[in-house]
Amino acid sequence: MRLNSKRHHSRIMPNPERLTSKDLEVGSQYLHVNRLFIRQIDAIDGDTVIYHDQYGLGRCGKHAFVKACPSLASVEDVAQAEEQLERISRTTTQDEFTPRDEANALTAFAFRNGFLEDLHSGKPSPILSQPGYSRISDEEMRKLMIEASEKLAQILRMKQEEPGRYEIFIRDYQKQYCRGWQRE
Repeated sequence: MRLNSKRHHSRIMPNPERLTSKDLEVGSQYLHVNRLFIRQIDAIDGDTVIYHDQYGLGRCGKHAFVKACPSLASVEDVAQAEEQLERISRTTTQDEFTPRDEANALTAFAFRNGFLEDLHSGKPSPILSQPGYSRISDEEMRKLMIEASEKLAQILRMKQEEPGRYEIFIRDYQKQYCRGWQRE
């Protein structure tokens, strides 16, 4: 496992070209496709990328990371992402945010943006459209549930210990990942 001992020190390089999993480097910052998140790689362990962004720690496979963050972040990208997230934080009010919005954000955080994305990032299989076949192995289900439980524990700990930070986080996460989800 390669670790970045200077977690908050990073290299920021402009690069308009699409990256491959071979291009990923510990310490570099990458621009998420939504142009709001800047993810910095803290470690690469085999095919697993361990990173952090404005919301905390995350991990996923190399292929899923490159799909979500296809380019290096420039200095301008970092500044624009911070500015947009600040603007979103200021415009979110309690009246706009429902319990379903919070549930959607928790679901996206715990399930969608993790190992499930690795499972989803491959090519479609004709077997998937045939009833009666398993679509996920026992080991994959185990890994998915453990990761989701760990991520929920992390976010619930934040809610209990830092309620203000949690409110900003969960509202921003909902706006970024769940705008098209059902709200009722």
